[in-house]
Amino acid sequence: MNILDVLIIVVYFFGLIAIGVVVSRKIQNHEDSVVAGRSFGSFLAGVGKAANLAGGSTSVGGTGYGYTYGISGSWFGISNIIFGLILAPIAPRIWKAMDRGRFTSIGEYLGYRFGKKAQIIAGFLNTCTYIGFVAAQIVATATIVTVLLGWDYTVSAVVTTVVVILYTILGGLKAVVYTDCMQIGILYLGIVIILPIIAVNAVGGLSEVWNNIPDAYHSIGSMGWFEIIGVILIPTITAPFTVQSTYSYTAACKDAKSARNCNLWSSLIYAFPAFAVILIGLCCYVLYPGLASDQDALPRIIIELLPHGLVGLLLAAILSATMSTSSTCLLCSVNCFLVDVVDVIRKEKKEDEDPKKKLRLTRILMAVIGVFTLVTSLLYPNIIDLIVLGYAVACGGLLAPVIAAMYSKRATTPACLASMIVGGGAHVVIQLTGIFTFPPIFVSLPLSVILMLVVSAVTKKPDPSCYDLYFDEEWEKSPNNKNRVAQ
Repeated sequence: MNILDVLIIVVYFFGLIAIGVVVSRKIQNHEDSVVAGRSFGSFLAGVGKAANLAGGSTSVGGTGYGYTYGISGSWFGISNIIFGLILAPIAPRIWKAMDRGRFTSIGEYLGYRFGKKAQIIAGFLNTCTYIGFVAAQIVATATIVTVLLGWDYTVSAVVTTVVVILYTILGGLKAVVYTDCMQIGILYLGIVIILPIIAVNAVGGLSEVWNNIPDAYHSIGSMGWFEIIGVILIPTITAPFTVQSTYSYTAACKDAKSARNCNLWSSLIYAFPAFAVILIGLCCYVLYPGLASDQDALPRIIIELLPHGLVGLLLAAILSATMSTSSTCLLCSVNCFLVDVVDVIRKEKKEDEDPKKKLRLTRILMAVIGVFTLVTSLLYPNIIDLIVLGYAVACGGLLAPVIAAMYSKRATTPACLASMIVGGGAHVVIQLTGIFTFPPIFVSLPLSVILMLVVSAVTKKPDPSCYDLYFDEEWEKSPNNKNRVAQ
């Protein structure tokens, strides 16, 4: 790399840290850190969500999918677009409950409806899910650093993790979203416009790209439909109901309309880079076949084809986007563990919280969980695998309970616990043991749904006070229940 490129990257990162320092002065409590004080409008939150999706999983991982699977690799991007479209109409419903209860996590959302045990299990499941997500971004960032600077992968991963932890501790979600606006602009310029044009031109035109890739790459189903449906589509499309980022960004919005529209914005903004990276991956396959890892495709094509200066700017944007996504995911995992596990176990009530103490504990947990993500990134250095596994574990254990909490007055606590434990547990066991050759979600999700329905049918109907928060009519009739939320 040219010295100009290195200088641009260094300046870029110092700028990110500066933003974190400035924003940190406004972070007074845990809620400011994890849901940005519930102050975002639809566009700002939408940009944050899009940038979160367009981190390492899409930029580095998506290009690698295009390199390995051809146009079939676009299913990961398609599923994330559908993610936002599905979430848009249900986001106002989630926002109302999150706002009324002053909830910051999916566990609190479920805990009000099904009790503290459900909250703890949800907290554990989403903490594990987001450790995988953060690890995926660390892999992406470390891969780029390794290719650029020739560092050992382990060294790159350690440095990346330290920077992510510091950045997150300083600024929280607000700093992440503010920097996302700058990053998404540069990513659009580089990934959506400049790099595809240069890459296609280097190959000799779109027809040359199409004619020089394997026949299998022409098929939308070349990855295998079992893989597409079970590993990508089902976990990703159901993720709006089950992953913490849904609840973090929804709670961060200033009103229900913003919560709905931010998801429409995120799908629109995300769509262009989601498909652009597949084209870049195809071009890279034609130009540089036989790469040791498909995750090297994006940094390789940037270094080889772009002029000095632009290389540094684009790589800085990609690196910061992956770390921004890392930061968001780290915040989600910390929030889940602190609010849904630690606070519940020690029976901390909201009215008794010391804001400064809780913020300090939040930052300590960021460092601890950051170490776990580092270990995960070293043990499982595959970006997309980590992402879809995280989605799948959450889907298997949480989809049925969350939908039941939103829409059913008949669902019971025993049904929720059985659904979460068996569904989530079955997925983990199948994944670790490999006892089935097909995706575990085909077993874990049906088990979870069946248990929710059957156990709810044979157990006592819950008291209306358990579900009033989720249904406008019941909540309006029982305004005194606001006092119960704080407990």
